[in-house]
Amino acid sequence: MASFTRELIGRYPAAVIGSGPPLVVLTGLTPSTGITGDGFVRGSCAPLREVTGRQLIVINRRPGLRSPMTMGEMADDLAESLRDHLDGPAEVLGESTGGSIAQQLAADHPDLVDRLILVSTGCRLSASTREFQATVGDLVERGENRRAMAMTVADLVPRGTRTLAYGAGWLGAHRMMDDAAAADLVTTIRAEDGFDLAKAPTIKARTLIVGGRRDRFYDAELFSETARLIPHSTLLMVPRRGHVTVMSSPRARMAVAGFLGA
Repeated sequence: MASFTRELIGRYPAAVIGSGPPLVVLTGLTPSTGITGDGFVRGSCAPLREVTGRQLIVINRRPGLRSPMTMGEMADDLAESLRDHLDGPAEVLGESTGGSIAQQLAADHPDLVDRLILVSTGCRLSASTREFQATVGDLVERGENRRAMAMTVADLVPRGTRTLAYGAGWLGAHRMMDDAAAADLVTTIRAEDGFDLAKAPTIKARTLIVGGRRDRFYDAELFSETARLIPHSTLLMVPRRGHVTVMSSPRARMAVAGFLGA
């Protein structure tokens, strides 16, 4: 991956890579705000490794979110910054929670979204994922950041490595999140809890949906329902890939490149 520059897209810290037509990347839920470093940017751009001729604009949650916010209000907030920066509609890729925001953005602000790619995300949270995120949000609100981060990290890895991951999350919590970032994390979790694409305007953009068949957060039915709710969409389910690992799947990367090249 080419080196990136740090820029402000309105009020949103961003990593900007390359040149060409803009492709906005909305990252998954992280404990931190802004752009933390090369590893974060590289991971967020994993589905785009086969894509060339684009300027990638990687955007994470911004600091200082008003609380509470709905997902619609978060999309409005982002749209204001994008509209000031972009000359016209852009391609948008949303991953996990970033995909929830991307769906709301495409539904409410169709003038900003040319083509849409949704990776490891769906039309709403599953009941179990909503419960898990609510627990994490409750822990963070009580100041139990170590436990919240330990649970989150452990839930993203294969079962055999969860004990080790739990310990890593516990020990690294103070580096992952400060008090300000914690408040913004809770705001985002609560907003996503109420997100439901079925209640939003119909997305008009051509859309590619990529999911892993082993995704523990979004099951196959949720991915299928998402495709049914978006008229001009294509769904790719990747075998033997989970919520995180599907993002680096060669099959997924080629599908993304083909979709953008069509």
